[in-house]
Amino acid sequence: MKIFRRLTAALGLFSAMVAGGAFVFVLALTFVVSIFRDVEISAWNVVASQVGPWFLLFVGVYAIHNMMPVAVAHGRTRREFLLAASAFSVVLAVVMTATEWLGFLVEGGIYSLMDWRADEHGAQLSYFLMYLVWIAVGMLCAAAFDRYGGGGLFVLPVALALVVVTRLRMPGSGNLPFVDDTPDLFGSALPAVLVLSFVVALAGTWVIARDMPIRQRTS
Repeated sequence: MKIFRRLTAALGLFSAMVAGGAFVFVLALTFVVSIFRDVEISAWNVVASQVGPWFLLFVGVYAIHNMMPVAVAHGRTRREFLLAASAFSVVLAVVMTATEWLGFLVEGGIYSLMDWRADEHGAQLSYFLMYLVWIAVGMLCAAAFDRYGGGGLFVLPVALALVVVTRLRMPGSGNLPFVDDTPDLFGSALPAVLVLSFVVALAGTWVIARDMPIRQRTS
């Protein structure tokens, strides 16, 4: 529980602050753009669907690479940390999804007042599952490279496959080469596929990190 609270206090608050700062920045940028041309897309959608996942990947990497060694150095077991990190990943995905929803709510009101047009954005469940997978994949990659060094490259094809699935049917995420027809293969089962992707990434993290050597850190 102590590890979970530390993760939430350190990374959860930081992530919310970054998201808030990003919203203010893209809103200001939208007003600047409106001086020169009509606004036709949601700037927040670009952040939520493209920038957000990469940020959460970094959070997953940071949790394993930086915070796990500190926890072990202070007498906590790897199992304790991985349990806390697993729970934290769900909480952080919820927090970031709520932040994304609030951003769309505020942006929608401003766009309506300014008579701007916005493109379509995804459902809240889609954002939640996307964020969940990217956090777990970040932890998986960090565990693989921390344990195997350059050998961690073997996990990258798996990581890529797991995160690519989250981009399917996500408005604003950009086009994916070679996978234009993939969404039709999953149909209504896509949410279940995303949950499976999260479980696979998390299970891989556990398998690799549960007994890996730890390079001690003091901060």
